[in-house]
Amino acid sequence: MLGRLLLSLLLCSLQILAECPISHGTCNYKDFFITFNQNKASRRAEGAIYFLYDVNSVEGFNLRRDVYIRLAVFLKALRKKAGFEKAQLVLPPFPRLYHWKSDHIMQDSVLWRQFFDIPSMRNYTAVLDFDEFLREIGVGQKERFSLDHVYQLQNFEDMFVNGVFTDKFEEKPCVKENHYRRPFLNNQLISHKVFSCLKFQGSASLLEKFLKKKLKRNKSWPWTMLFLNSEIILHDFWGNDEFWRARRSMRFSKTLVDIASEYRLLNFNSTDETDLVQRPDDWRLEKPYRGAKGGNYLCAHIRRADFVLGRERTTPSLKSIANQITAKVKDLKISKVFISSDCNGFEFQNLKSYLGRMRIYRFRPESFQQKAQIMDGGIAIIDQIICSHAKHFIGTYESTFTYRIYEEREILGFPKDATFNTFCKNDDLSNCEKNSVWPIVF
Repeated sequence: MLGRLLLSLLLCSLQILAECPISHGTCNYKDFFITFNQNKASRRAEGAIYFLYDVNSVEGFNLRRDVYIRLAVFLKALRKKAGFEKAQLVLPPFPRLYHWKSDHIMQDSVLWRQFFDIPSMRNYTAVLDFDEFLREIGVGQKERFSLDHVYQLQNFEDMFVNGVFTDKFEEKPCVKENHYRRPFLNNQLISHKVFSCLKFQGSASLLEKFLKKKLKRNKSWPWTMLFLNSEIILHDFWGNDEFWRARRSMRFSKTLVDIASEYRLLNFNSTDETDLVQRPDDWRLEKPYRGAKGGNYLCAHIRRADFVLGRERTTPSLKSIANQITAKVKDLKISKVFISSDCNGFEFQNLKSYLGRMRIYRFRPESFQQKAQIMDGGIAIIDQIICSHAKHFIGTYESTFTYRIYEEREILGFPKDATFNTFCKNDDLSNCEKNSVWPIVF
């Protein structure tokens, strides 16, 4: 046995010496170990595939979370296929988004771990934050590098053929006018070896056919690819148990959870234990449950800003909202209301005046330092956590922010009638358009 081990070590050393660069006629010990490490990294990289993606810059934070689920579900299935066992999904840094209005704090190229628990997400499938990806491919934070392939996803001009929507894709060179002009992932250091336009129509699993063709031609490792405008890719499974597994894995960062928990305790005497919510340390231990009671307060998500003008037909006035809150609070026999809204200070004061003697709450960072730490995106998530634990929730029609709160409350185990509620245009609830109900599936 010892003889075989010594023979293996000798053969390994001879192989490395054969590849070792010669300095002054000899291979010194530094060259030897550099070559050894390079060979080790090369062996580790063989078969490694890094799947990067981005979303149209105008899209908001909550749609980006939904696009992640589409691709996470896809990647989990893809890793079971031959040749893709080492594929990993690289999380794109968040650019400064439209709703992140605080220009006095740094909010550019924000990593996902600022907002989410990455180890929890890895319990679903193989994901890397962007700086982890750079380390894996051996690139420094300030170092230029090239991706093997960049694909600009585009819609087909005619999405229906004879009135039928069919899955299809077509790769072709990009013409100048539709060539991507912004820095990839908002990063000036990233370039590409090959750039193509990919007309794409269908769900994420359609990408597997495309990637299998590319895999046969690939000759170098690791293989890096970036798909731009990935919001074009549709869900393979929406609302089924696989969708919900990916969604349940997206727990928020401990920093944000702790701040929200402290706020709930201080203002509403609300804890996970007293609220009877389901929250095991590992999301994989969650089970079907409808026994959550929540803190003794109502949460209202009130979308204003562009909704007031762009969705006037379904967006209620502040007076109408106040009347609907007043009626529900009276029915529930509670006196505290938490407001999550993008309304300005003037609108908020008007709303408070309409709500009379009710005790109204709105989260605000306790200091500039805390705001710089959690950023605008963190403030939004803290709002969502607080709303997710309320006894009763009312949201805004067709708001992705409201949808994400619905999902959180489903995971925590609230009755559906305490969650899937929508503010009506009219306070008499006539001609009211409501959001769909999509219960959790295990």
